[in-house]
Amino acid sequence: MTVDQFLPRQIVRPPLEKSSARRAAGLPEPGERRRLREQWGLTTRQVAMAFGVTPATVRSWECGRTAPRGVRREAYRRFLAGLAQHTAVDVQGSAGPRPAPPVPPKAVPQKAVPQKAVPPSPPPPARVVGRVDPVPPGRVRRLRVLGATACAWSLAALWVILTCPPPL
Repeated sequence: MTVDQFLPRQIVRPPLEKSSARRAAGLPEPGERRRLREQWGLTTRQVAMAFGVTPATVRSWECGRTAPRGVRREAYRRFLAGLAQHTAVDVQGSAGPRPAPPVPPKAVPQKAVPQKAVPPSPPPPARVVGRVDPVPPGRVRRLRVLGATACAWSLAALWVILTCPPPL
């Protein structure tokens, strides 16, 4: 008899298909998420503020470590779809050289006044509609149980201190 006979054999499970789960949820691949954000000149901080999360969370979404859940997932999916749709329109529209816009003739020459160049402002960040709770319900339950347990132990210790006679 060998030791191998007594040891339980490990069950080898096939790896989970994360990419198919992401595609089923409608989110693009993580690299595509980052590319879309950068193409529009948005920072992780701007996107994080729009969705009520931290910039580190947005970076996690973009590298594929985590994915948004619940209401944020749907809002993030629509946000990325909008960026991709407008990017596709821009790419299709810029296929050939654009003709210069017609310049209307000036009737009366005016004195040229130098104007400050104003950069175009980015679109306002999308906001998640509805109640956004940054703490998941499971964590709230655990914290409540932990608080109740700490309270019970504190009361038990206080009772022991008050009811036990001092040592002689």
